[in-house]
Amino acid sequence: MAVRTATAELSGRDSSEPRWSLRRAIPAFVWLWLVTRILLLVISLNPKLYSSSVYGDVRAYGAKVERMFQGELPYRDVAIEYPPGSVPFTLLPALVVGTGAGYRLAFTIEMLLVDAVGLYAAWRLARAADRGRTRIPLAYTVAMVVIGPLLVLRFDLVPAVCVLLAAALVAEGRAGPSAAALGYGAAAKLFPGALAPLLVLGLVPVQGWARALRRTVPPFLVGFGVTLIPALAISVSGTAGSLLYHVRRGVQIESLPANLIDFAHLAFGVRARSVYGFGAYDLHSSISGAMKLASTAATAATLVGAAWLVWRRASRSGGLQPADWAGAFAIGVFAFVLPTRVLSPQYLVWLAAPVAGLADRLHGRRALWTLGAAALLSQLEFPFRYSQLRHLDWIDISILTCRNALLVVACVLVVRAFAAGVPKAERARVEPPADERPDVVATHGV
Repeated sequence: MAVRTATAELSGRDSSEPRWSLRRAIPAFVWLWLVTRILLLVISLNPKLYSSSVYGDVRAYGAKVERMFQGELPYRDVAIEYPPGSVPFTLLPALVVGTGAGYRLAFTIEMLLVDAVGLYAAWRLARAADRGRTRIPLAYTVAMVVIGPLLVLRFDLVPAVCVLLAAALVAEGRAGPSAAALGYGAAAKLFPGALAPLLVLGLVPVQGWARALRRTVPPFLVGFGVTLIPALAISVSGTAGSLLYHVRRGVQIESLPANLIDFAHLAFGVRARSVYGFGAYDLHSSISGAMKLASTAATAATLVGAAWLVWRRASRSGGLQPADWAGAFAIGVFAFVLPTRVLSPQYLVWLAAPVAGLADRLHGRRALWTLGAAALLSQLEFPFRYSQLRHLDWIDISILTCRNALLVVACVLVVRAFAAGVPKAERARVEPPADERPDVVATHGV
């Protein structure tokens, strides 16, 4: 009788214990990512659900790759406006399906794979900086999908993921691979190169100048040179032209400097008109030249300001902590993007990736909400009301002004989040013991 009772108790206990299931094995943020990306894929590939205006760049990628398949070489025979790190990501889809009707689908799937790497980087950053909580991966999943189809119909996701991966790696104490990620990101789009000095400045208080430079400069050059050197071997002038392409651009119609010209046009009657050049619409007026010079000076000043903020926090806290790196890189990206004279809609991808790493603090979450609102307004402007903006309609100038103002507010919130650091109430739970901290371990020569 006793044996029968014990057996019944054991069987009852076994039935009450949760069995292994795929739903429990895979984190909730991965399921959310899968659902949102499937929806994004459907919307991005169906012009009836969104707009065919967003397909222009993908068509251009395919057309240039087709010329390469005909024997022409990039940067020598085929003019390419982007740095050499972009070429593999435009070439790989064509190697799989060709440059015909399937190219757009193949490119979109490729970008979703890059996006999956970004989710993985967010998860690693959460492990290093947020005790493995799901806040950062969830923030990455939502922040990226709000940007819309441009997320997967441009390759700007590549350098953005490089930045987030760099933040995760250095948070783990792996400064060399972090620098290499920034190097490749800079080879695809130049802006991650502006973050390399911030990486060094964050390490110097702990490791000193010599060691910080020794650990970061060679890996950065390797990451930067892996595609740059073959491109230079093909054509020095063509490669240099791709690097200097954006220096010669005018005041792009969606940028903050263009917003100031809009105000002068509406308030003081300054004559302005949109002109097509360098693959986008610029704003031409009597003050556009002065705005270009002011934009260059402002970009240099904000990058110096970002470096000062990072150095100030690093020197006061004995080097940046694991939870600080995403904020440092986010400030650097904002410093590069906001004052520049080109601010295309897909640049919000650059901003969203590192800002997602600040989801562990209140101001960081507020910055994410603000950036999400800016992304929605940006989609309203492009592609749906871009024609009206080109004709300087006051309604669309107002929408653009609200979008840009939200970006400025998001930048301020990011700076506040970085300056405040992890809240004191959570710091004891978030920070591992000193002998387990990545920055301390790295200092001792690992």
